[in-house]
Amino acid sequence: MFQIFELSASQGPQVGLQLFHNVKHFRVLVCGGDGTVAWVLDAVEKQNYESPPPVAILPLGTGNDLSRVMRWGGGLSSVERQGGVCALLNDVDHAAVTVLDRWNVAIKEKNGTEGQCTKQVKFMTNYLGKFVLQLHHLTQQFLVLMLICITAVRRC
Repeated sequence: MFQIFELSASQGPQVGLQLFHNVKHFRVLVCGGDGTVAWVLDAVEKQNYESPPPVAILPLGTGNDLSRVMRWGGGLSSVERQGGVCALLNDVDHAAVTVLDRWNVAIKEKNGTEGQCTKQVKFMTNYLGKFVLQLHHLTQQFLVLMLICITAVRRC
């Protein structure tokens, strides 16, 4: 079963997530780019779920960097090449869940001479972590392979 919820400036993702607050297991499909995905992830974070819903991406943005890293594709044309929207919806149902590095940064700013402080909290996502980890593993394999080759040359 699917429920479509349209995001707008007057009705953000918090409203849609509230509709599902009592549903134990649900998944979210964000149709948009990196900005829309970040908006939804921030809203999920603020809901303080005991077990946050997994978030999939239908890449409709300009860059779609997070979507590419998570293998949802770089745009609608890549979704079409992989079987279309119906195939993507099936993939959303059966996709493995992976964890993103997320943290928040609190920014405190003093206003004028009154000494009043304003505080902004910004959530951040490190979606290059998965790529960097893969690069690290690849580098380690290369180094091991290189050491084996060097060792083999020395033994000859």
